[in-house]
Parts: sequence; structure tokens; C-alpha cells
Amino acid sequence: FMKYKLNVTEESLSVELLYNGIGWLGWAISNDGAMEESEAVIGFPVHGSAPQKYYLGGKSTSLVVPMEEDKQTLIDVQVMVFDDPDQTAMKFTKSLQEANEIDIIRGDNSILWAHGTGFGSELSYHSNRGFTVLNT
Repeated sequence: FMKYKLNVTEESLSVELLYNGIGWLGWAISNDGAMEESEAVIGFPVHGSAPQKYYLGGKSTSLVVPMEEDKQTLIDVQVMVFDDPDQTAMKFTKSLQEANEIDIIRGDNSILWAHGTGFGSELSYHSNRGFTVLNT
């Protein structure tokens, strides 16, 4: 489940993801719909953790690397884990345009999503993933 809100005056996009289970959540913007060379926001189901921005250099977890500290510009960040039923939620707000990043444009944007399973702060293979076009 994904919902979003375009914040026109702030020139940002607020996103909320909900997974019916416990695991990491990922959201990415892509120039061509492929995972490689995309830019992601990933949140882990760890108490006190916040979603962060990552470069997706390829499909191997070793090629998924956090962006530099000065690129960690997300606001209103939160990862929540619920018990009954087991659910994980992630919220964040991202600027539409940031230097040397893929722009979120007015119109169609290629968005990828994925989630892993289990507690912890390590990426694992995602058996559940998808693609959607986000029209802003």
C-alpha cells in the first residue's frame, strides 16, 4: 500500500508505505523503471531508526549504498512497527528537485517499491517488489 501527497508550496512529495508484515521497506525513483542507477529511500524495522536515501548501483545488496550525509535531506521521517496485526509503515517527505539527484517531475515518474522480511537493519533479497507510475 502506498499513498502520496504533492506539497506544491513546499515543492516536496510526502510518501507513506505500509507492509502487512515485519520487514524493511524501500521506495525508489528511476529514470527508466529499472532498479540499477535508481535512488531509493529505505527504512528498517529497528526502534529509533529513520529512513535514509540510498544509491542503487545494481541488484546486489553490496551495490545498495547510503548517500552521503549532506544528501540525507528527508524530513518528517518515521518507521513504525505494529503488533496486531504485524505491519511495518514508513513515512518521509522528499524535495522534488535536489542537486545531482533524479528529479520528481510534474507528470509521470517511474517509482519502484520493495520490502524484505524480518527484524533488523540489513538488506536482504526482496521477494516482493513492484513498479508504478506516479503522476504528480
